[in-house]
Amino acid sequence: MAPGQKLYPRATVKKIVKAHSNCNLSKNVDVTIFLDYVLFMQTLMKEAAIQSKQGGERGITARSVRKVTADTLAKFKG
Repeated sequence: MAPGQKLYPRATVKKIVKAHSNCNLSKNVDVTIFLDYVLFMQTLMKEAAIQSKQGGERGITARSVRKVTADTLAKFKG
């Protein structure tokens, strides 16, 4: 990634969240949302890796991700 290039369009994220929530948003809410998303993805991949090893698979497969998605979503439910 080139220096100075943003990971995601902040204004677009704010517009989408504001449209879905109908609430006022704080200044850095998009950063918080992005960090929560990254933490969720890390947890999902870690749980999927554990599931695939327990299932005797060589790597992470879509099946192992599907098995752990519901539990991981439940952990991150506000």
